[in-house]
Amino acid sequence: MSKEILKSIAILGLVFNTLSLQANENTNGLYIGLDAAFINIGDDTLEVGTYDSNGNNKNTKKYKDATSLSYDFKIGYQHYDKNRIEFTIKDKKIKTDTGDITANTLGINYELGFSSLESKNVLPYVSIGLDVGRAELKNFEFSNKKVDTISAIFGLGIRYNINENVDAKIGYLHSSTGFGDFENEKGDVQGIAQNQLDFGVSYKF
Repeated sequence: MSKEILKSIAILGLVFNTLSLQANENTNGLYIGLDAAFINIGDDTLEVGTYDSNGNNKNTKKYKDATSLSYDFKIGYQHYDKNRIEFTIKDKKIKTDTGDITANTLGINYELGFSSLESKNVLPYVSIGLDVGRAELKNFEFSNKKVDTISAIFGLGIRYNINENVDAKIGYLHSSTGFGDFENEKGDVQGIAQNQLDFGVSYKF
């Protein structure tokens, strides 16, 4: 996994370097950063469905998401109009009232900055993204299992430019995660939806 991540970073670095060479004088260029989401909003739940021998759903049980932490390293490209496209490497940990989930994912995210609403150093934004990777479930009623995972992500918030190179952000982040390749006689993990406060900092070159 670590070798694949290093290769991905190297390839992305070459791509973004090419983009920066082609950019005009108004282009902000490359940036790197770190985001963290660790304050849950509302009662997030993990859904687990049980099925009969014919694959028909008998019932769905929900587990409360007690605490969670996710952080991601990002490398991206910012255009002069404050829009951003970034690639992320994310680590996520979720604790429910029954068991734990850990996940490592790679993703892509697009952030639209509303430059027309920018006030001094404050810029509102919305973002959409997609993560894919592997998750491990532990201590649930069923056997521990590693499964494929895919997440759709939506965010909105405020970015504050501390200076010409450094900015920080705070916002709302919603993620809907689905799980695959997990079926046995007791259940199938269906998905988890999370609502969190998101914090981040980035450095522009």
